[in-house]
Amino acid sequence: MKEFDRLMKQALEEKVRDVEPSEHLLVKIRMEADERRKETGFMKMNMKKMVTAAAVICALSVTCYAAGQLGSVVSSSTPDIKTFAKLEKAEQKLGFDAKFVETFENGMTFQYGGTGETQGQDEDGNPMGETYKTMTVSYADEKGNKVTLMIDGGSPYVDAGKEAAEGYSRDTFLFLPNEDALTEEYKAMEAAGEIFISYGTQDVEWNEMENYSWEDNGVYYALVASDCGFGEEAMAQMAAEIMAE
Repeated sequence: MKEFDRLMKQALEEKVRDVEPSEHLLVKIRMEADERRKETGFMKMNMKKMVTAAAVICALSVTCYAAGQLGSVVSSSTPDIKTFAKLEKAEQKLGFDAKFVETFENGMTFQYGGTGETQGQDEDGNPMGETYKTMTVSYADEKGNKVTLMIDGGSPYVDAGKEAAEGYSRDTFLFLPNEDALTEEYKAMEAAGEIFISYGTQDVEWNEMENYSWEDNGVYYALVASDCGFGEEAMAQMAAEIMAE
């Protein structure tokens, strides 16, 4: 659990820096959390953590990969594409057909995008396996809701024999200043798998993270929303609009 704990600490540190938000790390953390949950049976929910950073780089522990040992996966994405026209041009350099829309029927509209890469590393930090291109597309509406679409041209996790994230999930996070703010009620909720608790914020904060993931012809998609309250049907509709392009 040390690597996952390190990611949680990194996420909180980046959260309080008030920098440009990017949710590219969310699905990566969820995959790691899913593996921990399968191994320990500790939690009933999929754990995710909201991270804010202009460029995200993460390392997540997994198990055996082909003939070698996959020790981590490193991903990066920089949100520097400010117009939809430039995003369409950037897609031509990915090497795969990425599907995305400029505006959803629910009013979510393109704000900015970015490209990057993801690749596996062995236990000594040396690159291994194929390097995959990635794209992130961020949307917002007039109410202030924000959604990020993450598109990966492949998955080191799947290469390592893991199951790809699929379908809808929703998890609740409670952020506390320190352990002194942890009440018996919060402990009971965490033990029941209803919430995931982290520390390091100035105030008590609640966050609901929704995720809708799918795969299409070897390309991996994930829609991630924070405190939007969309629900499964609405996010499935957004995914259908993407795939209709």
